[in-house]
Amino acid sequence: MNLQEELKVLKQRIAELEEQAKEEQEFPQYKDTYYYIQSSGRVDWLPWVDDDIGLRQQGLGNVFRTREQAEFAVEKLKVEAELRKFSVPFKDNDNNYYIELYLPDKTLSIDRSEYFQTQGTIYFESKKVAQQAIETVGADRITEYIFEVED
Repeated sequence: MNLQEELKVLKQRIAELEEQAKEEQEFPQYKDTYYYIQSSGRVDWLPWVDDDIGLRQQGLGNVFRTREQAEFAVEKLKVEAELRKFSVPFKDNDNNYYIELYLPDKTLSIDRSEYFQTQGTIYFESKKVAQQAIETVGADRITEYIFEVED
């Protein structure tokens, strides 16, 4: 390979690395488009300008790179809200039922815990209520939006 060809290859590699570095930089940067969820549940967008509103949204985890990420978050919030209609607070030294996902075949099951409360887990007063929650909300929706596993 002659010097000109080597230079061309190096310039192309530099351009690729610059693009990769741009993608890896902290998001959002000034004037980046970001998506957020309005109080109505509608997804909207704004350019990032480091203002108070944007910083508050970011602090709540309500800043997304893509519309699809924001729309997924809306659906996840909906499924969580539907499950919480059936839920109860965790009670120490009691049967606290919860939904779990068995990954090899992507099936939901119900288990219980008496002493170990797990961050983010939604608990139910009985196996029957947990099963009713699964049937009402939908196993597919729970698998996709709570456990973030696609079929």
